[in-house]
Amino acid sequence: MPFMLYQVRAKGSDHEYTYVRNAQIAGSRGPLAALQRRKNSGGVCPFPWHAAGREIVEGVLGAADGHEIVIDLKPYKTKTVSLYRVMNVWGYSYAEWTPIALHLESLFDMAHHDPREFKKRFIDRGADRDQVGEFLYLQGGVREGTWNWGMVGRVNGTLLWPDAFASLSECLTAVLRE
Repeated sequence: MPFMLYQVRAKGSDHEYTYVRNAQIAGSRGPLAALQRRKNSGGVCPFPWHAAGREIVEGVLGAADGHEIVIDLKPYKTKTVSLYRVMNVWGYSYAEWTPIALHLESLFDMAHHDPREFKKRFIDRGADRDQVGEFLYLQGGVREGTWNWGMVGRVNGTLLWPDAFASLSECLTAVLRE
């Protein structure tokens, strides 16, 4: 599931997305770890936090103007384009790990004869615009860890204790109901 940085330019009422590069948002030097440290300067544990999509772009690029982070949810499925724009991330950082909730906007989830070429440059006319959520986790927290992605496979995902579930589900539910 690659995270990609796109330059976005207005084209009338539509937007043209041009692929810039893959974006590393996890890892101990990535923007998610840096944002948690900045927002939690007192080292409170556990610590709920939020980052808007523009803050993540700023962490990747240094500036957010005219850029977006887009996730390719099905990068290895042939003939499939499955692109989602990162709108918000909420984290709940424990000492050594952080479950997160992603607020995503569906751009395209469709069959296409040449997905690789489509992903290089596309116009969002006809984009789905559905608001969806996803839960993941990072192997880093307030006190230590790599901040690399946790293992999510065919039958496993994020374990959410009651405090993290309440915090993340409340934030994600509120934005998805808007």
